[in-house]
Amino acid sequence: MRLPLTAAICCLAALAQARPLERELPPARAACWERTYDAEHLASHPRQKVARIRLVHLPQNWSETGQGGFYVALYVNLRQRAKVDQSFDYQLGGICKASGRGLRCVPEWEAGSWRIERGPNGALDIRNDGIIANPNPYDAEEIADGAVRIPAKPDDGLWRLSPASGPCGLE
Repeated sequence: MRLPLTAAICCLAALAQARPLERELPPARAACWERTYDAEHLASHPRQKVARIRLVHLPQNWSETGQGGFYVALYVNLRQRAKVDQSFDYQLGGICKASGRGLRCVPEWEAGSWRIERGPNGALDIRNDGIIANPNPYDAEEIADGAVRIPAKPDDGLWRLSPASGPCGLE
């Protein structure tokens, strides 16, 4: 009687400690999610700054940070493009850790935070808590000259992403 009960408790403990969103952001495989907002969406959200966003998860490049944390990068284009000769104008990376049924991601410097949650119909939702993105590329771990603030309000609180159709890599 004790053996089945012990096995059940161990299995429940393992499930409780599983990293949220492992299917969407697998520990051993690259995953990219993105969204390009069309003119209709942007017209109906005139105060939304972000016109295109990509979430990049590259476990082969960025090892787990321990204590359940791992690194992801956000790449962003605003309505007004800063550098039309490259894919993305701004970037911000952060360490993500389990928080409820999702992940809370925080950069290594004071640049805000965001949450990643499972969205409807296979989407991935990014809930912006107010971020500051650096010009892309920028490698230092500080806020750069030319960084842009992207507050959650009024229209950048939620970005709903789908799996990226192209190659998954650094931009």
